[in-house]
Amino acid sequence: MSRAMHKRFGLDEKSFKGAFEPLIQPFARNDLTPEEFLQKLIKPLLPDADPSKFTFLFNTLPELNYELLSFIKDLKQHYPTYVLSNNFGPVFPNYEKMIPLAEYFTELLLSHKLNMSKTDDTMWPVIFSRIPYKPAELLFIDNKEKYASLAKRHGVNTVIFLNNQQVVHDINGVLASKKPS
Repeated sequence: MSRAMHKRFGLDEKSFKGAFEPLIQPFARNDLTPEEFLQKLIKPLLPDADPSKFTFLFNTLPELNYELLSFIKDLKQHYPTYVLSNNFGPVFPNYEKMIPLAEYFTELLLSHKLNMSKTDDTMWPVIFSRIPYKPAELLFIDNKEKYASLAKRHGVNTVIFLNNQQVVHDINGVLASKKPS
C-alpha cells in the first residue's frame, strides 16, 4: 500500500506507515469498516482528499511466495496445513482470485472472520477450539517475532520465517524431531 501511495501521491513511505500502523490491528479484527479505515488513514495524510476514492488500496497485494506455496502444497499431502492470517476483509478476495487456497491449506483462519488479530492473546484458545490438535502438536510460522512469541506462550512450536531455504530447513527439522522413533 505504501508503494502505491508513494507512486500516486508522492507520499513518503515513513509518513504512510506512521498513519497505517495504528490501524492495522483494528482493521484486521474487523473493528473498522473499510470506509472507516480509509477515513482514518487518508484524512491525516491528504486532508483535502475524498477517502472513498482510495478503495484501490485494497487491490494492492504483497507478492505471493510461490516457492514456499509449493512446499506447503507438498506438506499438505502428509499433514493438515492451516493459515492464520492478519488479513483485511476487502483485501482477502484478491488472494482467492490469485490462487486456489484449498489446494494449499486445510483451513483458513482469518483475523477479519475471527474478529481478532494475531496480537490478541485470546486468539490462541479460539484457534485451539477450531482445530483437533494440542498446542504442542502445532507448528506456527511467521515472519514477526511478536506473533510467534504469543504462540510460544501457549505451548505452540514456532519458526520465524527469514527466507525460503531457512524455513524449509527449520520445518523439516521440527517434523523430524516429532516423528516417533
